[in-house]
Amino acid sequence: MSITVRGVRDSSQSHFDADQLEAMTGCVELINTGRGSDGEELRNVADLQAMADRYAFAGVRARQADVVRTRDYRARLESIVASCERSDEEGAIAEINALLSQTGASPQIVAHDGRGPHLHVSRPTAPLADRMTAHFAMGLAWLLVAGEAGRIRSCESPTCRQVFVDFSRNRSRRYCDSRTCGNRLHVAAYRARKHETATG
Repeated sequence: MSITVRGVRDSSQSHFDADQLEAMTGCVELINTGRGSDGEELRNVADLQAMADRYAFAGVRARQADVVRTRDYRARLESIVASCERSDEEGAIAEINALLSQTGASPQIVAHDGRGPHLHVSRPTAPLADRMTAHFAMGLAWLLVAGEAGRIRSCESPTCRQVFVDFSRNRSRRYCDSRTCGNRLHVAAYRARKHETATG
């Protein structure tokens, strides 16, 4: 008797667990460290370790070599996001697989810092740059496997370069932050209409 497995695509974000959501969020945060209006935000070991601490990366702490390596990996993650935005699923998958291989991904179940069992993508003795990148690349992998690669995108504000993951149920988000980028565009459009009415 043969068994057929059929993929059912869930159009909501409800099927992602806390670790997966964290990996996606961290991936976006890392990419955005190179896209800020103030320039490079991943300047030194302290910046990298602070980010690692926010995401509770256990194991070997950041070293100077990790800073340069993480920036290089960040460019690779950006390339994967660009592939997702172009709907180039095949290209994104190839890039993720190559990145997971290069970072030495080796999944294992762990429990630490009061957290119950969860999945780590790398050994705790691997360099921090490799561990972070492998984890964040898995965030993109989970989006792709779920058929949700379109949820990661660039902000539509012409003055913003940030990327974000749209966790809205209907994928309707257009801006990285509706309170800043979204409001700025709405105010600008309102002023343009008022000016047009006044001069017309």
